[in-house]
Amino acid sequence: MIARIFLQSLLLLALAAVAGAVVYRFHPNRPELYLTRDAAGPGEVTVIEARARAAAGPVIWLDARHLPEYEAGHIPGALLLNEYDWENLLIASFPSITEAPEGAPVIIYCDGQQCAASRAVRDRLRQTPLGDRELLILRGGWPAWLAAGP
Repeated sequence: MIARIFLQSLLLLALAAVAGAVVYRFHPNRPELYLTRDAAGPGEVTVIEARARAAAGPVIWLDARHLPEYEAGHIPGALLLNEYDWENLLIASFPSITEAPEGAPVIIYCDGQQCAASRAVRDRLRQTPLGDRELLILRGGWPAWLAAGP
């Protein structure tokens, strides 16, 4: 009797695991497993690569999220620059960005892998005098930064 209950429990557990894997695999809005991949895509950097760049020299961090999210927490030294208040934030950020050394990359992040705000900010920056700088997206964004720890 106990063996039968144990086998039924194992079967249910296995079915639940398979169902979860299938849903994850085919769900259109599934979260990106950014912490399990080593390489970033074109125009992206991982948290490890971004931190290595910051340790090697100056980096300009741009947070593309809304003001309340930025105020709740952001990468140390990050400037707020988003599409929602583009003109005012660009004017406020422009001196800090232009005062950075010439080769300093600009790393932009938002709420995660599926967040398009960092790409929108990058595309708009390309149309400014800052567009000649190296503009990179932090893969996984703020959640990846937090998950990687201090």
